[in-house]
Amino acid sequence: MPGQFAVPGGRGAGSPAEASAAELRTSSIVLGMLFTVYFFSSVDRSIFGILAQPIKEELLLADWQLGFLTGFAFSAVHLAFGFPMARLADQGNRVTILSVCIAFWSVMTALSGMCVNFIQLSLARMGVGVGEAACLPASHSLISDYFPPHRRTKSLAIFGLGYPMGALFGTMIGGIVLDHWGWRAAFYVVGLPGILIALLTWRIVREPQRGRFDAGAADDPGFADPKSFREVSLMLWRSPVLRQMLIALTLTAVFTSPTSTFLGPYLVRRFPISYTELGFIVATTMMLGASISTYAGGIIAQRLGRRDERWLMWFPAITLAAGMPLYVTALAQSEWIWLAVWMFFGALVNATFLAPSYTVLHNSIPPGGRAKAVVIATVFMGFVGHSLGPLIAGVANDMIAAILFGDFAPQGFLAACPGGQAPRGASAALDAACRGAMVDATQIVLIATMAVTVWPAWHFFLAGRHMRARGTEVQAGA
Repeated sequence: MPGQFAVPGGRGAGSPAEASAAELRTSSIVLGMLFTVYFFSSVDRSIFGILAQPIKEELLLADWQLGFLTGFAFSAVHLAFGFPMARLADQGNRVTILSVCIAFWSVMTALSGMCVNFIQLSLARMGVGVGEAACLPASHSLISDYFPPHRRTKSLAIFGLGYPMGALFGTMIGGIVLDHWGWRAAFYVVGLPGILIALLTWRIVREPQRGRFDAGAADDPGFADPKSFREVSLMLWRSPVLRQMLIALTLTAVFTSPTSTFLGPYLVRRFPISYTELGFIVATTMMLGASISTYAGGIIAQRLGRRDERWLMWFPAITLAAGMPLYVTALAQSEWIWLAVWMFFGALVNATFLAPSYTVLHNSIPPGGRAKAVVIATVFMGFVGHSLGPLIAGVANDMIAAILFGDFAPQGFLAACPGGQAPRGASAALDAACRGAMVDATQIVLIATMAVTVWPAWHFFLAGRHMRARGTEVQAGA
């Protein structure tokens, strides 16, 4: 049986909304383990951003292919496998499911380093997506059963911190390994340790009782029973709060994912820096700022929400809108040091929305449907947002670069500049024209996508306006 620590007790142990000090210590250990899982998930997922440019140059890829590899190749499998994973998480042993999936995505990350063409790399990235389809629904469902509602925002903020912290670590390690041993070695270095994480998860985390901390659990024996996807989808649709929140999360993913994908390539294309320096710049600006924002934003939103739960949505609306001009200013800089400074402050106020959003989601959906609700939200953010965003941005990069290059047919630019650079033996002037067109095109696209993040901020505001003055909907659609 997985686990060494005591599971929070049943309903008879006390109030459904409270837990003993010993149980909270156990919950903290479990949260630390789930944070580690999400951390390594983020490392395996995000390292591609730091490796994208050398992969593009070695395999002679276009930017639309980079967008596909970070978008559809990874996110589309969440649509195919996210739903069955959520069904399993709502019905079966979440710890076993999560442990197996950690091992699988880690192996697929390592196999990415053995790929020699676009098709093989696409298949490997899809494999990573298959494994990671279980990460959020299983982890969120476990957290909701280890922590009472008034502690969930902070707990989810700590858990969510694993993503930017993992991305921070992945970009720094990826840059160092890339400069010394190449991009293939970077996949091995970050992928293989995940097998150990899978074993630790199976040994440390125990399966808790579903719905222990929810008020409806004591009065309704069927409160924690599994809910169908149809039931959960109707709950999400009928709730104006959750409907507006899902729109906001989806649009945020569409407009911010191009920066996650192409910021690294843009910096290398524009500034004479090594990949080690690139990893340090991205890690200490965008990733560090997002890490602070995720944790501090969760705490601030939780405190504001105790006074008036509408702030769980209004706070992300304000911070998302405030981050937009900072990001745009950063991307307009002509020196990397000032770009880094502005990027840090942009990330510092921008990444506050996940923990409050998931808190509202968990507080509105009964235990038997939470994993499905999370995977539905993940599909919107992942399949729609993180798939379409990088792909559209990559296509736009190629088309605008072709126009700036002087050839209105993108195929002509791609033929003249395979991998965004002139072929071997070509003139220096041609190489400069190829690289200059890619730099300018990437900057235009990144500024344009970040400028429209005020749109999802408006939907967060609308979600908050639909909430009650003191307390969100206990049951969505009720």
